[in-house]
Amino acid sequence: MERLARGVVLGFVAGMALLTSGCATPEQQIAVASQIRTFDDKFRPFKEYSTGTIKSGNVLGVGAKQLVGRVDRSTGALTTIVQFEIVYESDNKRHYEHARNARAEALQFTKVPRNAKCQPRKGCIYDELFLVVVPEAELRAAASTGYHIKAFARNGPDVVVNIPKELIVNLFAQIDKDRTRTAPA
Repeated sequence: MERLARGVVLGFVAGMALLTSGCATPEQQIAVASQIRTFDDKFRPFKEYSTGTIKSGNVLGVGAKQLVGRVDRSTGALTTIVQFEIVYESDNKRHYEHARNARAEALQFTKVPRNAKCQPRKGCIYDELFLVVVPEAELRAAASTGYHIKAFARNGPDVVVNIPKELIVNLFAQIDKDRTRTAPA
């Protein structure tokens, strides 16, 4: 009975992923997510560019990924970030702790504190969010193929996050266009 309840909860979580993605195909999600948004808040030390969110679900849980670029107002330096959120049902939290690129090189990893929703004898639904800083040159080099990172969990399965090439190309195109417009003549 307990196994059935977990299956129902996981089915519900996966169903919510489909509803929130509007039952869009992966290609449709990529097309929508490739539209770059710019946030220019004078109270922040950077100008931020972001793709839309791509959502998907599998046996590991429901994931949402987004690519973000932040241009420092003082130096003009660009920081590129992969933001990934995963929601899953389990008896214990996985605790994602670090990430590596496809060459097994460590990437800067930041966990964002999140809450869990638990019910007695039914397990918990966990929500983990993390940010992975990817070197700009490395991400630019992946514009023709897409970029892949693997996040490692202390207690549970690891997760591979794939960033489609379209998101990379469009993010850099918008950032480069804005930099060209604001560059001194």
